[in-house]
Amino acid sequence: MEPAEKYLFTYKGFYFQPDMASAEYLDTLEDFEIRDSDVFLVTYPKSGTIWTQNILSLIYHEGHRDGTEKVDLLDRVPWLEYNIRNADYISRPSPRLFASHLPYYLAPKGLRNRRAKVVYVVRNPKDVLASYYHFSKTSRKLEEVEDFGIFMERFLAGKVLASLWLDHVEGWYSHKDDFNILFLTYEEMKKVSY
Repeated sequence: MEPAEKYLFTYKGFYFQPDMASAEYLDTLEDFEIRDSDVFLVTYPKSGTIWTQNILSLIYHEGHRDGTEKVDLLDRVPWLEYNIRNADYISRPSPRLFASHLPYYLAPKGLRNRRAKVVYVVRNPKDVLASYYHFSKTSRKLEEVEDFGIFMERFLAGKVLASLWLDHVEGWYSHKDDFNILFLTYEEMKKVSY
């Protein structure tokens, strides 16, 4: 059972949400201007993204001392590939924080100068699969697949948003020397938080 086109579109071998990104916009990201102070949180979906977005926001906004507690997370740490608010990323004050599910090969070229920071969070794929399955049942943006077996087949074949988990993790890890990158695991973060 193939995923419905209304829920996914392929750009350079990677699945995106069609109502939130376009090939034209994604084309512009290759030359997206990177500042040395930029911080990119990169994850595969359901790997602790929102949790880590909040942590980074609290660190960079000094625990909301600047009044950011009333600012939506999407505005504090926006998605690079999904510019949902149509924000002017160029005029954002430094340090700019971004979240992304992009694979390493679609990251902006300037990120490879190794000055801007990348925080990559990886999570056990079994837990990612279970979380992804339950999330897809509640999200209006994702196709609801009632049968767990069918969803698992799609996940293992990479026919879900953000494509194949192993390709995503392996791609960033095997190209780690191209970036100023910190690898964290969801499981390590969970241990530290207790």
